Amino acid sequence: MKAVRFHETGGPEVLRYEDADQPIPGAGEVRIRVAGSAYNPADGGLRGGFLPIPVTLPHVPGYDVSGTIDALGDGVDGLGVGENVVGFIPMDADGSAAQYVVARRTRWSRRRPASRWPTPPGCRPSG
Repeated sequence: MKAVRFHETGGPEVLRYEDADQPIPGAGEVRIRVAGSAYNPADGGLRGGFLPIPVTLPHVPGYDVSGTIDALGDGVDGLGVGENVVGFIPMDADGSAAQYVVARRTRWSRRRPASRWPTPPGCRPSG
């Protein structure tokens, strides 16, 4: 899969778009095919080395995510393959600036269909 990762802390120039191993969900985890990922100030602080959160390098940033479940680890219930979800990845784990991400089942909520949210004039729903 493709992912944005950093191998050392620093400015935006340390970010690399590269091949990475596709994660495999462990017990109690789900794997998400990422549809959307946010990069917020906390991601920049972690990349820059300003936040005291230990990460393993190379590291994938991006902690806010939406997507579709494509695989379940053992013991996962309440969600299934093909469901659209939103969630938050723990900052010490690889994040969602990748094609796929895994996290504990408890990190995910079903995404409401786009038709249930008002659509601003001039925009069209994407989901």
